[in-house]
Amino acid sequence: MKPKLLSLAPIADPAAKARIEAVFDVTEQTLTTAADVAAAIPGYEAVVVPFTSQMLVDEAVLAAGKDLKLIASTYGGTRQNIADIQAIEKGLTVIHTGASRERPMAEYTLGLVLASMLRIASYHADMTLGGEAWPRFKYPRTRILRDRSVAVVGYGRIGKAIVDLFRCFTDKLAVVSKHMSAEDAAAAGLVKQELNEAFAKNEIIILAGGSNAETFHMVGAPQFAAMQDGALFVNIARGKMVDQAAMIAAAQSRNIFLALDVFENEPLEADSPLRTRSNALITPHRANNSIEFEERWECLAGQLEAYARGETPESALTLERARVMSES
Repeated sequence: MKPKLLSLAPIADPAAKARIEAVFDVTEQTLTTAADVAAAIPGYEAVVVPFTSQMLVDEAVLAAGKDLKLIASTYGGTRQNIADIQAIEKGLTVIHTGASRERPMAEYTLGLVLASMLRIASYHADMTLGGEAWPRFKYPRTRILRDRSVAVVGYGRIGKAIVDLFRCFTDKLAVVSKHMSAEDAAAAGLVKQELNEAFAKNEIIILAGGSNAETFHMVGAPQFAAMQDGALFVNIARGKMVDQAAMIAAAQSRNIFLALDVFENEPLEADSPLRTRSNALITPHRANNSIEFEERWECLAGQLEAYARGETPESALTLERARVMSES
């Protein structure tokens, strides 16, 4: 008899659904509150949780799910609607589809960097939004990415994917990570740096770590003051990791560049100075918008098949990893 799995939303990929149904007795039931999930969960060994802004698997669900052994998020994180730490402490396996996010996030980051350094967005804005009709000589010489020094702050799945992609352009790569030794960094062809050091020594600094209480406003006035003239700061992580007021002040007073997909408050305020800065490239938290993100269903199917074989799924969280993941 196959173990029972409750999916709190339809499994959108037919091929992935067939793979999951081969190893689980699947019930799809759209539930939108933790109370509803707690009422439905008895008798199920596994639950698949979609992205929601509200908690779906809280401690009451964990208590009601006497047979529950596996919680699977269709999203790249778990903290936003799963009591992941409590589940792991109870001995449950908690998995996610972060592997499906790595390349899309890395390519979006590359796009932000290239568009910023080559002023592509600036030329486009001038030519389409009422600026100079032919701004061919409006801006100084631009730069390409080849041989530039790049620091990636955070070396989880996304950070590593960014580093791997940027190796195509430069070998001057540094990483800021509390979870990687200098020796391990060197073995990976990287230089481990402290946060302030990374801002001072690199032309491009990319924030890619997890947002939690410990990383709130980890980047602020001291880091922006340390940036080189003409350096670029990129944020594809979370806006709350950056003191946005300090960042704006730095962009207004210094020759630095910003490429931002996330903001301290979202949506970004209509009157934010970031909307009118020629040295700021901004996008509306859409690094996760490529169609390839839908490969998450195949990613999820593979994780569930591994669990059904008695293996530990590749994305299974440890307590240490769960504690440093983004909370939203």
